Amino acid sequence: MGASSPMLRQRALALAAALLPAPLSPPLRAARTELRRALRLAFSLASAHRRPVVLETGRRHAEGQLGLSLPPGVLWGCPPATPLPPSLCDTGWGDGFPRPITVMPRRGAVANVWFLHHGREALCLHLRLSGAVELLRFRPRLGAWTPC
Repeated sequence: MGASSPMLRQRALALAAALLPAPLSPPLRAARTELRRALRLAFSLASAHRRPVVLETGRRHAEGQLGLSLPPGVLWGCPPATPLPPSLCDTGWGDGFPRPITVMPRRGAVANVWFLHHGREALCLHLRLSGAVELLRFRPRLGAWTPC
């Protein structure tokens, strides 16, 4: 049973990424940390209070809302020359504007995609309805998205 060409390409890129490690730029590393922290907090608060919690861009101070601020130099959206990750190619996702993410008490979520970039490097946060989180990094030298 043979593997498809895109699957083989993805495996080769994952192997290349493992063999050619490259650290994230400091601003994107800080943004990744902030994304993870904010999502953990949103899921914890939703579970503890048994109410939905909304994660939004910027600093919001209201009941049931968490704000996410980015380090200087990190911008929202996907750079124009960067392709979409393979998991998003058929989703119809097209614009780079982040929409609020609503996290439900039982680990569910309103699915959403957030892109952040700093120069040619980019991060993609893909939150599924089940609450599963996929965090990807675009590696310009490889021309591919890899797990982050």
